[in-house]
Amino acid sequence: MTNPTRAADPPAPTPPGDGSRVPPGAARGAVQRALHRFAERLAKRPKTVILVWAVLIAVCTPYAMGLDDVLTDQGASKVVPGTSSARADELTKKSFPHRSEREVTVVVEATDVRGGEVRSLFAQLDDRLAKLRGTGEVERTSSAYTLYRDATAAFLTGVRDRARAAADDPAGRRAFVDREADAGRVPAALAAPAREAAAAPDAAAVPRVAGTFAAAADWRRFPLPVPGDAVARLISDDGKSALASVSYTDKIGADPDVEWLRDTARELLADSGAAKGAQVHVTGELALIHDTYEKAEADNSLMESVAYVIIFVILLVFFRALVPAILTLAVIGLSMNVSQAALHALGEQVTLTQFTVTIMTFVMLGAGVDYSMLLSSRYRQERLAGRAPRDAAVHATVHAGESMLLAAGAVALAFGATLLSPVDWIPPLGYGGLIGIPIVLAAALTLTPCLLVLLGDRFFAVGRAPLSDLEHTGAMGQHLRRTAEFARRRKGWIVVAFLAATIPFALLVAGNRSTSDPVALSPATDSREGFETVAGVWGDAAVMPTIAVGRAGPGVVRDGELTAEGRQAVSRLTERLNAVPGVASVDSATHPFGRRWSDGQLADAGRPLLDDYVSRDGTLRFVVALDDDPYAKEAVATVTRLERVADQQGGGVAELEVGGTTQVDRQYGDALSSSFWQMVALVSVGVFVMLMFTLRSLLVPLRLIATIMLSNVWAVGLTVLIFHHWRGEAIIDDLPIFLTVLMMGLGMDYEIFLVTRVRDLLRSGLSQEEATMRAVVDTGRVINAAGLVMAGSLGTMALSSTLMLQEYGAGLGLAVLLDATVIRMLFVPATLLLLRKYNWWLPGFGVRGRRLDKVPAG
Repeated sequence: MTNPTRAADPPAPTPPGDGSRVPPGAARGAVQRALHRFAERLAKRPKTVILVWAVLIAVCTPYAMGLDDVLTDQGASKVVPGTSSARADELTKKSFPHRSEREVTVVVEATDVRGGEVRSLFAQLDDRLAKLRGTGEVERTSSAYTLYRDATAAFLTGVRDRARAAADDPAGRRAFVDREADAGRVPAALAAPAREAAAAPDAAAVPRVAGTFAAAADWRRFPLPVPGDAVARLISDDGKSALASVSYTDKIGADPDVEWLRDTARELLADSGAAKGAQVHVTGELALIHDTYEKAEADNSLMESVAYVIIFVILLVFFRALVPAILTLAVIGLSMNVSQAALHALGEQVTLTQFTVTIMTFVMLGAGVDYSMLLSSRYRQERLAGRAPRDAAVHATVHAGESMLLAAGAVALAFGATLLSPVDWIPPLGYGGLIGIPIVLAAALTLTPCLLVLLGDRFFAVGRAPLSDLEHTGAMGQHLRRTAEFARRRKGWIVVAFLAATIPFALLVAGNRSTSDPVALSPATDSREGFETVAGVWGDAAVMPTIAVGRAGPGVVRDGELTAEGRQAVSRLTERLNAVPGVASVDSATHPFGRRWSDGQLADAGRPLLDDYVSRDGTLRFVVALDDDPYAKEAVATVTRLERVADQQGGGVAELEVGGTTQVDRQYGDALSSSFWQMVALVSVGVFVMLMFTLRSLLVPLRLIATIMLSNVWAVGLTVLIFHHWRGEAIIDDLPIFLTVLMMGLGMDYEIFLVTRVRDLLRSGLSQEEATMRAVVDTGRVINAAGLVMAGSLGTMALSSTLMLQEYGAGLGLAVLLDATVIRMLFVPATLLLLRKYNWWLPGFGVRGRRLDKVPAG
């Protein structure tokens, strides 16, 4: 190991033209002059700055530790505000809350779910949930048990009323029941419960008696008529699967305690003595999202640990010293406490998810290390150029700081654009970047220079010649010089080859069908297993139906009941909807299970059945089962036809809004596509304007945006090849927008590092060709290392058990790696050398025709 503090007389710079770097000159431009004043002030008070950060971190840490308290397990809905699916969703929540997305399903699998053990399980589960119904946390529960219990309670209530009318004392009422049983009007199996109910002083005893009987009786030979269609929706034909639904209210916020329900059901199953192999699952939209977020949170510690190891190894290789690697990670890690505290404060006002924290963490890691590496590397170059440690820290802050500010500005624009998206899941990701990037930039621009001022060359302690000319010596320097020379000699062919290679990737991306199916994209969890069980037994329509809901027209509903005219009108509309090609069946107030019920049958079924289709406020609900997969193109066409029928023929019955899985997915896709192009346009214009005025160039910002798109097409194409064609997985439909938005910010770092160096060298008097080739060598080591850091940091998301994060991680990792290596080291230099003086052409603004490659040194 070599102690860098012994390098009291660093080597003087060699003359230009031999492959060495040219030291930057004085600060030029408003940004650099402002940074120079800023750096001078930092250099005067480094201990004060460090103390302020220490106090800030100490204050923020306890608050940061409470970040989980403001995160929601449910994330953001795919329902797009202002669409028909959003209006249908709101009507459902208001009028049919028990059938909204807050409905959770308990799935029980056993050898015989009609057996006593499972009957007891459902009865005890309903008793446990009764307490939550009492507190208002649960709206309703339903299962085969409640179906048989309610039928029994209705029968016992009728017997009790007749018994009370026939006799005044309990003995006389019991005698009445005996006579009814002898006459066959009370089934023999129900004689004892009927006597108990008739003799009870309080009518509240009837449901208890009915529940005891329903749990004990054999459902296959139940003594009372129960609609077979209703039973078939809750118990599979083979008797091996049964369902119970639990509808949560919004009283407890966005995150009902799904784990309590799952643990309770499993505990009851274990206590029931059910046969070996019996299983219980909790599924539904709430449970699926909850489990996915739980998995993602559990994966975070692994991903962060791997990311830190990767980054630490790269920093060791880059700096060839231990201390700067440790200090760089410490600065970023401590600044994360501040960002998490800020995110906590924001989370009290807006919706944030675990993915917000995940994205912020890995973006801060990647960008923060990039900034620190660039600044400390420039410090080393300044020292090699002969500047004293303090002056070297100031000049490094000036020249690296401008690149850092531009790069962070691009990232902020990209994340800021996400806040304008109508798709609810996108803004929470934007919040993470908007908070994390400015904080990690502030840390890199203040803490790192102050540490350099205080420590001087000791910042690079415990290493092997860390203050040597690492950019221009050794294998990396030789490789970069060969790369720059190759770009100079083959610039035209390189541009053609890159554009030609983009075509197959573009065709692959354009021809791929992506999905937003939450089941296909979710990890292997209990809720996914339960979801697949329900879909396999009862079909996709049971878990992902299409619905039509709306206020009933005049004369259709009175006092929460269908009028005679209303029954006819609803029946006709049901038949018309059912006749639409692609529709398997339609459930409604007159067709509760896909077929027409008589008025007598509807009357016997009572209010509980109608509550699914006619609300007390006069809202009607139709549930449509489609022939096709809800996410298939054919299903979308069917829903379009349904909308036309609802608009043309539903007016006399209700002004219907069509919603449900297929409609939500279609409108979500439309909004995603439109917001994608809006965000790309906004970020492109913002970055273009920012860089045009800062770099005083028209073509450099345009090429930068184009190369980002190029690397995105390559990365998405490779992700499709890996996940879809190799692994057979679904591709998440928001992958392109996620990559584009993040890369529009993060991917610009490397070209900004390169182009600002080219500009500085032009200002030093070199020609465009000399400046470009020199800049490739000067910045290539930093860009390659920074790309590895960013790719390694973001790429660790591919270790997640969640397919969405796997694809995000793979896509971002590939995009950054491609962008920082072949694109920035070959394609960008080739285009710079092709365009030559036109790189720096800017019409108007008093600089028409100005050529930086002709500006005299100074």
